[in-house]
Amino acid sequence: MKLRKLCAVALVATIGAATVGSAAASADEKSLDSRGTVEVVGGKIDPSGPDNIVDPENPEGPGIDPETPGVIPNPEEISKGIIAVSDLDFGQITVGTTSANAAALELLDGTNTRGNIVSFGDVTGSYTGYTITGELTSQFTNGTTTLDGASITYTNPLLASSGTGTIAAAVPASVVLSTEEGAQTFVSAAAGEGSGLWTLEFGQSATSEAGTPGTDANSVQLAIPASVASAMTLDTYNATVTWTMGATA
Repeated sequence: MKLRKLCAVALVATIGAATVGSAAASADEKSLDSRGTVEVVGGKIDPSGPDNIVDPENPEGPGIDPETPGVIPNPEEISKGIIAVSDLDFGQITVGTTSANAAALELLDGTNTRGNIVSFGDVTGSYTGYTITGELTSQFTNGTTTLDGASITYTNPLLASSGTGTIAAAVPASVVLSTEEGAQTFVSAAAGEGSGLWTLEFGQSATSEAGTPGTDANSVQLAIPASVASAMTLDTYNATVTWTMGATA
């Protein structure tokens, strides 16, 4: 019994000594915080960069190669604006007594086809919003003859970003461009929206897991009125579609 009492006394003495030592150490400790500072400034988008044209069918994967035939990158670095667009090749149409229609040929990205695109972005750091508009600014002409009344219809849109930015407003399911109607809005980002890199694709490849697979070859359509189609002269005709990033409406 004496041995147990002695052990208990020794244990209490040990704990007491440890507590006193800890209190003494705390009294001697002094702390001082250091501050970390970083300034965020606006960025730059290099349209010729390999991952700056977002692939809307695979936003987290590699971007669309800016050297893909038919893709036209912006020749200048930008912090906000159009990154790249695709040319429209409608192939051949036939002189006839009814209206003429043709689909823009899909882009050949490596060994895969994909829909035509317009790519844009905002890395300014102060997101005031914007609109993306398209306009048929020059009608199909061969220099002397114009295909009056011709129009281009865009369908099967797929809009995606590689970042965390958002755009709440839905993209119209169908947009028609003509020289008579002027600029048409495809995308509308409100203030605080639209940050990062974006691509709008018209028609998706057969293997796409987003949008409407298998529509890449028929989602940009040229229509020529019958009165014009029946009197077309043989030649190659060129038109201009102008894409613009503008302020919110």
